[in-house]
Amino acid sequence: MFIAGGGLVGAAFVLPPVYQDILEECDVPGASTSFGAKGSKVSTGKDELDTITWGANQYHTVSTDASYNPKSPSPFRSMSGAGVALRDLAFHEKHAACVDASGDIYQWGDGFFDLPSDSQSSPGPALTLSGKDIIAITLSQYKVYALSRSGKVYVLSSKQKAQAVTDETPGMRSSWWSVSWLWNAKPNIDHVELLPEPKRQQSEKFVSISAGRSHILALTSHGRTFAAPVTSFANSHGQLGMRKVQLTSSSQTSLSTRMPVELLPNALVDPFARFAPAVRTISPAPTVSPPTTTTAPRDETLDETDIRYCDMLFEVPSLKGVDVAQVVAGSRSSYVRTRKEGRVLGFGANEFGQMALGGAYTTDFVPAPTEIILTRGYPGGTNVKCIDVAAGGDIVYFTVETSKGAVPTSSDINIDLLAAGMGQFGSLGNAGYIQAQGTPVKVKVISGVKEYNEVTRSNQPLACKLVSASPTGHTIVLLDTFQLDGNVHAQNGDQTRKGRDVLVWGANSNYQLGLGKRSSMAVPTPLPSVSFIGGYDVDDQLNRMMARERTVSALTDLKGKKVAKNAKVEQSVVAGWGCSAMYWKVVQ
Repeated sequence: MFIAGGGLVGAAFVLPPVYQDILEECDVPGASTSFGAKGSKVSTGKDELDTITWGANQYHTVSTDASYNPKSPSPFRSMSGAGVALRDLAFHEKHAACVDASGDIYQWGDGFFDLPSDSQSSPGPALTLSGKDIIAITLSQYKVYALSRSGKVYVLSSKQKAQAVTDETPGMRSSWWSVSWLWNAKPNIDHVELLPEPKRQQSEKFVSISAGRSHILALTSHGRTFAAPVTSFANSHGQLGMRKVQLTSSSQTSLSTRMPVELLPNALVDPFARFAPAVRTISPAPTVSPPTTTTAPRDETLDETDIRYCDMLFEVPSLKGVDVAQVVAGSRSSYVRTRKEGRVLGFGANEFGQMALGGAYTTDFVPAPTEIILTRGYPGGTNVKCIDVAAGGDIVYFTVETSKGAVPTSSDINIDLLAAGMGQFGSLGNAGYIQAQGTPVKVKVISGVKEYNEVTRSNQPLACKLVSASPTGHTIVLLDTFQLDGNVHAQNGDQTRKGRDVLVWGANSNYQLGLGKRSSMAVPTPLPSVSFIGGYDVDDQLNRMMARERTVSALTDLKGKKVAKNAKVEQSVVAGWGCSAMYWKVVQ
């Protein structure tokens, strides 16, 4: 474990000489470098907002241009323009989706349009779900889950062909008592609202969602945790938090019916699956009739790609009565953070130590929510409170606030970023390439950093504004370092706030770190800046990327419609499937 002091760490991403030591000289583009492919220019107008993407584009998820260069971040033209900001942006392997300023969902990618893998180009983002006032989305292989401002969770297909609404679509058959025929009301695409079980209280609504590889988690405003299977592997490692669910059985000749199903973890279905064949014990075939609740949901009437595969959200039984503030899903794991105490509970896969239960805990999975002790790496008497959790793939990050004493002062508080799990490509950020890490370690460069506050005349800890972990092994962090820069566009009366440093590390086989080469990074590294977006994002003195916050005179959606005036927007980042993006996000 490597733990550096706050003063030295702060210099690591502030002083140019140290910055050059972190990166090789060939990794840092010169100040005259321009983003994008040859002939690609960024917007320079006062209200121009660009979405910048870089990294893997095999399935045209980060660019629809045939001349796209993965080494050079370039503007995504379909999501750029005057006042164009997004509410959310997400990438999967073969498809991607975004939510524009009006709350409508747009989808694109070869997987969405069902194009062959060798296609040279792909159509741009297509409008799918509209009129639901969506504020957040999360993606799985076959489905897109969306959260509306009213607190409802919707699911729609990740493929355009499966979204068509016909008279045979379940729920679309008209009845003599229905009044919808008066105005011929039909949804623009096929989608389903996920209903909670048990029902929500009168003032309760869903406030956040997070999807893993085969399961989804949802949190209500009352702190209740819900989950639902996405595929039959939803509980392969106990990440669902429950065994018994109800799936939808449907066929062309009968109406949909719900079927009770028991999803058992793999280790319980076959405890000797990972043993050598010579020592495996084969149980004799059962002679009794099977129970009414099936444990093998692979029935021909159960289509995992169908959005009605599971149209309900089930409350996690072991978390009833636990006031949860945040739910996060890794690929095969789940994490919840309590509201008052700031404790973390985890359940799911643990082959790489992503449950952070310590090096002595070597079980491959955790079937029930178990508290993660984050005080192991601190001296006795240290108060540790988790304030944020982020997960992606087989790695997890905890942003913790530490202090000593019963009534600590602001100078006694430190903020660290801890990591655990799969660090083969440097994702742990501790200068090592470790395949499995069960004990949380501090991420170098950004843990324990403080800055001097001119207003309070004291040192204050620097927290992470956002931690985005990719399913494929790289991470992007926004440090919440803000100061008012009155020199930028002061002639137009537009003050742009700058100061959020962008740091990247982890896997880099597809140039997803934006460093111009494929070498992985085991330490958080400042994203080199170049001349683009009219100077909004460049720190000319230190040559590093700076995320900004500003006000635009008119906020515009992707259809060109003005949504609001004098709207506040900020730059955000997302670590996608072998790719990365920086976009302007509407401040909700």
